[in-house]
Amino acid sequence: MKSVNEVSKLSGVSRRTLQYYDEIGLLPPSAVKTSGYRQYDEESLRRLWSILFYKELGFSLEEIRLLLENSKEMKKELMRQHKQILLEKQSQLQKLLLSVDRILNDEFDISMLRDFDKNRLETIKKTYANEIQVLIESGFFLPVVKSDIASGGVSIENASKIMNVDLGKIIVLGKKVFEEFCNAMKEGPDSLEAKEAVADFREFISILIPCDDTAFRKIAQAYLNNKEELDKKTPGLAEFVYEAILHVYQ
Repeated sequence: MKSVNEVSKLSGVSRRTLQYYDEIGLLPPSAVKTSGYRQYDEESLRRLWSILFYKELGFSLEEIRLLLENSKEMKKELMRQHKQILLEKQSQLQKLLLSVDRILNDEFDISMLRDFDKNRLETIKKTYANEIQVLIESGFFLPVVKSDIASGGVSIENASKIMNVDLGKIIVLGKKVFEEFCNAMKEGPDSLEAKEAVADFREFISILIPCDDTAFRKIAQAYLNNKEELDKKTPGLAEFVYEAILHVYQ
């Protein structure tokens, strides 16, 4: 366990900032002494590292909070994506350093102008940012992540480990399902569009874990149970998903 002073010295984060993170529920301490001093265990320090990492990448505290609510495997997939961005930056910096050495030796070649071409980096960032933003803005799959929907209490997080699912692919498919439900809301839960969204959602879930009709109805209930939270992002979506699923799987 580390005291708030020790964590502040280790991380460079002020005591006041750590207190603020606690106040907004972003980083609660592991324990609080009778004297009122906060203490942090290894899990809390790991969470702090993630917070500082995402801050370094330019995410807001609210976006970070939502990112940290994703399953462990989802967070790892996002981290792998960010690693590719960092590696690309590292490669570009190494090229620039080599060019600096050449300039210091009075050497120059027009190919050195490519050192400043950020098109590849921007393409990578844009691709990943689009996927990440869907997760941040929708919060759509949080009810599924939070729920045990298979016999024996197998969660999506554990199932993804067992089946070695490509989380990058899952994010893309998840985006499609989310957009289909949003578009189908205009037509109603008994519409053809809603049925197609439900079918794709069932397929999406089945990629992760075995999902019979009973399990899928439990997913519908999970959306209704998390209605208040989802309504903050997309009003009416949680109840619509519930009604659309039950219309097909009564």
